[in-house]
Amino acid sequence: MRQSGINMEQVKAYNRAMIIQYICEHKTASRVDIAAECGLTPAAVTQIISPLIRDGIIIEVGTTGRHKGAGRRKVLLSMNYENLFLYSINIERINTFITLTDINGDVASSEKLPTDNKIEPEAFLGKVADSCRKLSEKAKSSIKDKIKGISVGIPGIVDIDKGIAVKAYGIWDRPVEVCSFLGKELGLPVIIQNDVKAFARAELLLGDGRYNDNFIAVKWGQDISGAITINGNMYENMELKPAEIAHMIVDLDGDECSCGKRGCLESVASYQKLNSIIPFDIENFESVFEKADNEQKMKIEKAIHLFAVAITNCNAIGSPEKIILNGPMFRSKSAREKLIESIGKLDASFDTKRIIHSKLADSEEYIGPIAEFLQRAVFGIEI
Repeated sequence: MRQSGINMEQVKAYNRAMIIQYICEHKTASRVDIAAECGLTPAAVTQIISPLIRDGIIIEVGTTGRHKGAGRRKVLLSMNYENLFLYSINIERINTFITLTDINGDVASSEKLPTDNKIEPEAFLGKVADSCRKLSEKAKSSIKDKIKGISVGIPGIVDIDKGIAVKAYGIWDRPVEVCSFLGKELGLPVIIQNDVKAFARAELLLGDGRYNDNFIAVKWGQDISGAITINGNMYENMELKPAEIAHMIVDLDGDECSCGKRGCLESVASYQKLNSIIPFDIENFESVFEKADNEQKMKIEKAIHLFAVAITNCNAIGSPEKIILNGPMFRSKSAREKLIESIGKLDASFDTKRIIHSKLADSEEYIGPIAEFLQRAVFGIEI
């Protein structure tokens, strides 16, 4: 793990992140082990851990073994998985996923709600709040008092400090004060993040990002999006946008995109575009791809080839350690294989082993907001 920083607060925040990451990876760990792995002194670890124990984020879970030369048993630390629950809300273009879960991703109850962009955003958020209440009613009584907050993921531009969805592409056409509204409705603290950036955070804390500081997470589902991490930090441009892979121009003769440009990846390879070629439910892409007739398959394969063009260009710019694929469309093994085949033809020097399917794919509807919740705790932001 690498340390970097400009001032002491940044260094402390980075050290907190390393410690949380190490505990998430190993489930339990002693202060001595954490110190050795992270290049810190046991005293520094104790100083960082103490507030997290006080706030109930980390707990002591017993002792084991003996520390060499000291003759004392090591106290083991763990994330307080069983006593910290939250509402994880992923608002996407077609469906919204609402999950009551602990911070380990063990689901108590969940609901899928059609995303209604025909009504006012606040009216839809009211439906989301109602769903949260229903999930709470279904949950065991022992869980209700452990619900500590709400974490929201949403496509597009997000102002995390103000709690606003600034521009939720394909969902709302104006800024929406998501955190303020849900906080008043449910009486809980609320945080918000771009959905694919939240998922990339999950990769850093819980997935393959633990072993790769530099990677690109690419989502192909209800929309197309990406997030870049550099030295374990999320990249964000001056307009607060994540990696705009969806709006890379890949087809010079392509149709006009919703962003106003022509030939964007979004306009040629989105679920909406492929659904116009052959109607299908997004979860069934694998079977539809296999059963398509020759003409339909050619059009789908062309879309995948143009997706490969975008990824190849991203690699040429940043050469990340890994390119991590997620989203329901990438659950199709055939589509992934066709993508990798196309990338290999475009760039023979590209080591396609660096392209991997996320190990978190089965939990992608809710794991991003959980990771964002943990991240805010890591950086000492009160939630």
